[in-house]
Amino acid sequence: MPLVANTTSGALSRARIASYIAASESVTPVTVTDAARTLTAAELLVSKLFTCTPTAARAFTTPTGAEIAAAVSDEVVGSSFEFTIVNLASATHAITLTAGASGVTIVGAAAVSAATSGTFVGVVTAADTVSIYRK
Repeated sequence: MPLVANTTSGALSRARIASYIAASESVTPVTVTDAARTLTAAELLVSKLFTCTPTAARAFTTPTGAEIAAAVSDEVVGSSFEFTIVNLASATHAITLTAGASGVTIVGAAAVSAATSGTFVGVVTAADTVSIYRK
């Protein structure tokens, strides 16, 4: 969430700055069951941390670009968010981030190998498109 002006005079309000800090610092871990999963836009933007112990290869699918862009509410093109997938499997079974039905492009390695984590940065590129980059 960029710090853009939110008043008619173009000034930043204290509420806007406080909201930005609270959103940036807040993390709500989500433990994902051992199954394929479609993540919600709210989870990507608010939870930011997903853990799973897969017993087979699993796919985590993003929402569509339009769903993600809509959840970013009053933000502008260029808004970004970050989330991490932690694979708790000890030796095998990757978790692969896959693009939603439309409007999402994944850039970089989408597979999170066992006993590792992958951090991703999503960038809103239009009202219905998002690019998600592996960090």
